[in-house]
Amino acid sequence: MDPEVDEAARVLLQKTADSSEFIWKAANASLGVMVASVTPARAMTALLASGIQHRNVTVRKCAAEHLLTAVELIGAEKLLSGRRDSTELLVRTMVKLAQDCHLDTR
Repeated sequence: MDPEVDEAARVLLQKTADSSEFIWKAANASLGVMVASVTPARAMTALLASGIQHRNVTVRKCAAEHLLTAVELIGAEKLLSGRRDSTELLVRTMVKLAQDCHLDTR
């Protein structure tokens, strides 16, 4: 599923903004399965690209939750010992999420 993770994450994150609780819960559960099934670094990249900058607060919240899962799977030591630009992007994203206006996203 690694080659399709970017498109799958984009579509599923968009569905989390749906007003139907059934669709929202199914999309959120599918994102959880996606993060658990693909390479954690690939899931992290897809979530960073699709969800963190989104205007909808529910999409940002779901992206932040699943990003946390991917980061925990990778581990802090491996994340911080990687390439400098990817480490900077992750740190900037975490700071942005910590300053988000929505409590659940923080």
